[in-house]
Amino acid sequence: MQLEKVIHKVKKGDRRAQKLLFDKYVDRLFAVARRYAANDELAEDALFQAFMKIYTKLPEFEYINEPALVGWLTRIVINQTLMDRRKELSTLYKVETLDEERHETSWIEEMDDGALIDLVNELPDGYRTVFLMNAVDGYAHKEIAEVLGISESTSRSQFFKARKFLQKKLAQDYGQSGT
Repeated sequence: MQLEKVIHKVKKGDRRAQKLLFDKYVDRLFAVARRYAANDELAEDALFQAFMKIYTKLPEFEYINEPALVGWLTRIVINQTLMDRRKELSTLYKVETLDEERHETSWIEEMDDGALIDLVNELPDGYRTVFLMNAVDGYAHKEIAEVLGISESTSRSQFFKARKFLQKKLAQDYGQSGT
């Protein structure tokens, strides 16, 4: 069935169409939720809550094409996952002095994706959340600040610290100087 027709049927409350939409995007959206959730169980909870919102808000969504739909679905999942963690995360964001020292990491391209993902997963929750929102999902620091209920400067600070943490871990684990 054509995606636009599925969307139209979901808007009318068709359960089969809802299942088709769910089945088509569940794996992709679970991966998104998992990036932000503390564990798989919390990611699943957030994903199911997000789908309830998706079904509710879909009548307001104007279908243009699949990439626009995927972007809209992804934002809902990210926002839901973060809302579920907001109280926990708010205690993790503390404004600290910024160390302005920067390093180039062109050698990072030589790493395999799995090793890089493992390193990102080692980041403290606050750093990881801001890093993923900015570097992976393309949120601006202003948007991150609004979603997480923090200041824009805190978002920038957390991102900077995440980068420093990753550079330090890469230097330790891969014998690179980070410069």
